[in-house]
Amino acid sequence: MNRTNTTCRALALLARAARSLALAVPICLCAGHMGFAASSEKGTASTPPQIPLCMIGDSITWSGHGDTWRQFLLEQIPTLAFVGTHTAKLGYSHAGEGGNSTAKVLARIDAIPDCPYYHLHIGTNDNNTKDPALVERTAAGTAERIIAIVNALLKKPSVKKVFLASVFPCHTDNPLRDQTNARTNVFLRERFATAFPPDKVVWVEYEKPIRETKNWEAMILLHPTPEGYRLVARILADALREALNLPPSLPAPRPQPGAGVRVVNLWRGGSDGQTTEPIIAGWYTLSFDVVSTDPAGGTVTIQNATEVEKRLRHATAIKPADAGKRIAINFFTGYEGYGYTRTPLSLDVQGCRIDQILLEKQRPSGKASRYGVGSYLDTESPFSLGELLELP
Repeated sequence: MNRTNTTCRALALLARAARSLALAVPICLCAGHMGFAASSEKGTASTPPQIPLCMIGDSITWSGHGDTWRQFLLEQIPTLAFVGTHTAKLGYSHAGEGGNSTAKVLARIDAIPDCPYYHLHIGTNDNNTKDPALVERTAAGTAERIIAIVNALLKKPSVKKVFLASVFPCHTDNPLRDQTNARTNVFLRERFATAFPPDKVVWVEYEKPIRETKNWEAMILLHPTPEGYRLVARILADALREALNLPPSLPAPRPQPGAGVRVVNLWRGGSDGQTTEPIIAGWYTLSFDVVSTDPAGGTVTIQNATEVEKRLRHATAIKPADAGKRIAINFFTGYEGYGYTRTPLSLDVQGCRIDQILLEKQRPSGKASRYGVGSYLDTESPFSLGELLELP
């Protein structure tokens, strides 16, 4: 009991420290939403109404084939609308960040956007112990921090439910990691009934059905294959249907007149400007009008605004025939800590003149939005499943 009380006091201090770190965390890339409560007062933006879901986690939620998790969820429940600060290669928003531990999620909790429904899968990066004597202590600490994250999410103004995932089994060269993940789940199951307010948290049991699946190891690994993501999407879809009383099938949402998707233009100024904030690693779309070019053409290069060791430089050739056109470029920053360092971004424009610059999170269509400044509603570009619709 004394150890538990000590752990709880430490977690309370960690949560307060996380709030104090909020100024160091980049502002939400989906900033500008009026808030779900205010939005609902104007009526629904689609028929049938969408279900906003913010998926929080580490690289399992984000990198590699992580976006197929959301793609397969949409096949099951097409009314889902994904919310988050990050974007992955298929253009679905989320709040997963590569390399995150439970402590790192706690540290960025204020930057996770308000949302009615959250899905949290986190913990395996805490549990990569190589010492068998540390399995129990590590798992207990991971579980306590997961509980702290859930209770912090429950303080968000619009939250209705948090879907708490059991930590996935994993098949790596360190079997202790899988054992520690399993022990974390034991602690979470034991604490579940008393750790949270009633009817606010839904336990999503991934571990047991995954382990019961033949040859699960080749599908789940550390980061699941597309086949593995299809399995976990089916598990989550079943949990969502049961908790939200959804029918077995739903039609795709149809936008109401005047509804659109909120876009945040991360660029400020002209070609000599830069982004409004440090840019989170991910997939983005840069678009601009080509006003004129030199006879030989030119280049537009997006790059880190400051000198860093792991530097982004993505160059695009601009042809003389592009003058008078609007150009759109999709690019990936690289993974943070590997090929990319998070900083503001700038442009190096050579041999051409450009205007009306828009830098945005990549959308599922892969196409650029209508140009705008700051946070605005795009009612002209085609809507894709998984995007959150809003009314003006």
